[in-house]
Amino acid sequence: MSDNQTFFGALETAIAEKTENLNAKVLPGVLSNFQLLHTCVKNMYTMLVQRALIKPDPYKLEKKIVEIVLPDESTYMENERSIVMGTRFSDYESMLEFVCTYYKFSTDRLDLVQTKRLLDLATCIDWRAFSINSSKVNTRGLATLVNEAHVHAPQMVLSLISDSLNKSSMAVSAIYSGLTDFVNFQRESYKFEVRKKVLENPAFDKTTLSSYSAELAEIKRLFPKLLPKKQYYSELIQEIVKEDCSPEKEQFRQQALSRLRVAENTVREVKHKVNTRAMLLDTVLSLSALAPQYEQVIAKIDSNHAVLISEHNGFFDKLKRALRQAFNLKAAPEEYELVIVNQKNEARTTKKIEYNAFFALLVRKQQFLQLFADTEGDEFRKISAAAEETVLGFVNRQLADNWEILLELNALDEYFKSQATAADKDKIKGMKIELVTMKNTLIKTNQKRAEYVAVAEEKMQMEKLGIDENAL
Repeated sequence: MSDNQTFFGALETAIAEKTENLNAKVLPGVLSNFQLLHTCVKNMYTMLVQRALIKPDPYKLEKKIVEIVLPDESTYMENERSIVMGTRFSDYESMLEFVCTYYKFSTDRLDLVQTKRLLDLATCIDWRAFSINSSKVNTRGLATLVNEAHVHAPQMVLSLISDSLNKSSMAVSAIYSGLTDFVNFQRESYKFEVRKKVLENPAFDKTTLSSYSAELAEIKRLFPKLLPKKQYYSELIQEIVKEDCSPEKEQFRQQALSRLRVAENTVREVKHKVNTRAMLLDTVLSLSALAPQYEQVIAKIDSNHAVLISEHNGFFDKLKRALRQAFNLKAAPEEYELVIVNQKNEARTTKKIEYNAFFALLVRKQQFLQLFADTEGDEFRKISAAAEETVLGFVNRQLADNWEILLELNALDEYFKSQATAADKDKIKGMKIELVTMKNTLIKTNQKRAEYVAVAEEKMQMEKLGIDENAL
């Protein structure tokens, strides 16, 4: 067996082993760290919005993502920071969510172009050198906002900031390491395919293998015919020829094999001690985001109700009200018959609601949830001091209550639209945007709850087994 055949066999074995390692460990590790980065970014974004340091992107839900696009990095006026960074940081979070949801992290689904995009996305905000003096516009702007968030912030917010920054830095380092390893594999895999499809083809003139220029010319001649859909990378083709013809070919070959060598713990998911109480309180804060959303909905309901009432202000309506007043009679309750649509199976049921009672319920719910938005207020302090089981029970009840109310609000929105006369249709204020926002808030809160439950259960199992998580 010639040394060329020996090298080809060694490459084939190394490629197979590396492929298995990448699909089983490295690329799943990259995905895990992207998920961790997304969680940290989402928490940071929510915190900055709640502390009114950035303005949420009003068009976030309307933006369709089909491929990774980096946030705008152009300069902006200092007085525009809250708006500009609100949009850019929102775009960044959306891109991370898109990657975590739709990208397939496997050797046969990621190409060099996609890998570069992932690297660019992971590093477009410099979490590893996060500073107000950063050369990157968005990193500098975000660092300035985070510094402002520290001012008079409660301990929980300070802990969230510190934890998010540390984990983001570690996640990006792990992503960079894993994707760099994958890029090296992609380069060597490309070279191996050229060797297999071109150099091992009967049409290839083996006598050219002893001459740099002759082998290069022969590959160029056959490449378009044998690999018509493959891009010709001159740099990589030249590496092949150096591995065959250079006086230092053994050195080049060993370097190629070393880049394919399976390293121990090439990429690992970042392990960290999780503060379950902080996770749970973050879930409560997520719930409190419903308060301003309820406020917007209440205003529209009040306006729409007034429109319907105005339609019943004729002579006989006025006479009825006068007679009730004269005889001290109570007015009949204002009832709306709503069609409730089950989100799971589209089943429809009717439900009568008494308007004034329902409206009062919405106002109470808004005021109640608003209490928990203030992390230094009495209500938040009380729930912070409660047992985790108690807090979880509170979150569960609130999620159930608010999901039910949301179904009724969707039905009420349709009711207003259907009951208004043709002349008053334009006066009815639709609530779809507000209701979608509420739905997204509930979904995010439910996700946070699920994450807490999973971590808490894992922690409990470890304690039962006598495993110290600090030792991991």
